[in-house]
Amino acid sequence: MTLELIIFIVAVFVLLAQLPVIRYYVRIFYYGMSLTVGAFFTGFALIPFGRTTNNHFRMYKILQVVSWPLNLRFELRNSEILNDDKPYIIIGNHQSALDVLGMSYAWPIHCVVMVKSSLKYLPGFNLCAYMCEFLFVNRASKVKSHNAVNSALNELVAKKRKVWIFPEGTRNAEQELLPFKKGAFILAKEAKVPIVPCVFSSHKFFYSHAEKRFTGGTCIIDLLPAVDTSKFDSIDDLSAHCHKIMQAHREKLDAEAANLNL
Repeated sequence: MTLELIIFIVAVFVLLAQLPVIRYYVRIFYYGMSLTVGAFFTGFALIPFGRTTNNHFRMYKILQVVSWPLNLRFELRNSEILNDDKPYIIIGNHQSALDVLGMSYAWPIHCVVMVKSSLKYLPGFNLCAYMCEFLFVNRASKVKSHNAVNSALNELVAKKRKVWIFPEGTRNAEQELLPFKKGAFILAKEAKVPIVPCVFSSHKFFYSHAEKRFTGGTCIIDLLPAVDTSKFDSIDDLSAHCHKIMQAHREKLDAEAANLNL
């Protein structure tokens, strides 16, 4: 009777998993566990290596392996600049939590990421973030936000590192990019470093929170030529230029990604 009950439960679970909504939540749960539980154990695994930006590659490799069953593919283009030793700010469009996995395929050497300060209180993740030297910014406090910018400036100038920033400031699943916040561009001008736009094609072909749909699929990641910030007289002009070229390229990539995900 026990064996029959187990077979029945498994059969029901398998059948339910075929329903798009159930499949969505199962895959979301699995990905969430890959991030949180994976980060928890990865944080401890990184301790022998000490605090270093190189830990990002170790962390991301583990995430790629653990998330393999989700069948998410990322096609990286123009990756040569990722191995450039010179400092720069890399900016990307931010769509969903899947961006964490996407970043793992487009991560430059000697790079740190700037994230919201609330994440430092997430158990497990905070240790992993500490070992990878994440930069935390509290946008609700002008003083703390200014301190975070100063820390990022030190990373760029004194340590000659890269800094990854999502200039939209929040997740945006729409095709039209949100207006960019000025922090990344102020930082680039003050540090006198270029900006490297990183464009991700839409996740809509395999992921939609609104439609409760999550399947396997391909996302294209394209690194655009570095933008010389010294050629722009104002922060607004620099921001507008980056927004324009990223929006145009996003639309181009979406057209290609549509064919890849047929």
